[in-house]
Amino acid sequence: MNWIQPPRLNPGDKVRVVAASGPVNRERFSAGVRVLRQRYDLDFDQETLFARMGFLAGEDRHRLQALNAALADPACRAVFLARGGYGLTRILPAIDRMALRTHPKPIVGYSDVTALLATCSYARVTAVHGPMISDLGDLSADDQASLFNLLENPAPGALLDGLETLVKGRTDGRLLGGNLEVLTRLLGTPMQPDFTGAILFLEEVGELPYRVDRLLTHLEMAGVFQAVRGVVLGDFTDCDEVEDDRIEPPSTQEVLAERLRRLPIPVAFNGGFGHGDRKASLPYGARVELDAEAGTLTALEGAVS
Repeated sequence: MNWIQPPRLNPGDKVRVVAASGPVNRERFSAGVRVLRQRYDLDFDQETLFARMGFLAGEDRHRLQALNAALADPACRAVFLARGGYGLTRILPAIDRMALRTHPKPIVGYSDVTALLATCSYARVTAVHGPMISDLGDLSADDQASLFNLLENPAPGALLDGLETLVKGRTDGRLLGGNLEVLTRLLGTPMQPDFTGAILFLEEVGELPYRVDRLLTHLEMAGVFQAVRGVVLGDFTDCDEVEDDRIEPPSTQEVLAERLRRLPIPVAFNGGFGHGDRKASLPYGARVELDAEAGTLTALEGAVS
């Protein structure tokens, strides 16, 4: 299938918010809504949005129904996820992938939403790896501009600069990846993205250095690093907690450098995306160029048309 870029958004367009993963904090959600309502016509169902069942935002069937209804709604121009957490992989096989292509629209999220973005790549529809509603209240002006620019502007342009070089080189490909832990859970399943010729981007939160090492090793053994053309790393937030103070483990940055500096492809780190304070948005599935020596990631096409 050919890749589809959803139509660009315009201020005032109708967008829908869905809670497809973990329970939603009302205060953080309200702060995000105030930001997004300044630009778009926001639609959501409060009854289902604030449901809770353990570590999930309600029952699987209700979260799936809300997500599929948003995907199939021809009047809806984009779908924003309320927050991350956990839960999308439980409903992933039943997501309406045909609706993604029949009524293409940008899907916006990160973290647990990595699983949904991978589904977009399965359907060959570009998406946006970017902040969720619960993040918007704390978003910097630059990160707000990054998000709205990707949603409304189809032109190529700069995505990241100031990247630090691990392996020199310059290359291009489709941008795929997301949260390291979630991404590895898709390996060997039908929802594993096709990494052939891609630029892989990764971020993580709360994983100890040895776990980060294990996750990277999993990607290597699955052939991902052999398939991609380049790697760009974002924030690895709260990943240096010491589990055993009797030993002094390597830092997460040292683990990343040791595992990736031997790759024969361009590798850069310190990208401003992920679970940290920096939340630049990225065009998932779009063609990009990584110049690891210059420290830049540039979109060769937009996330929207």
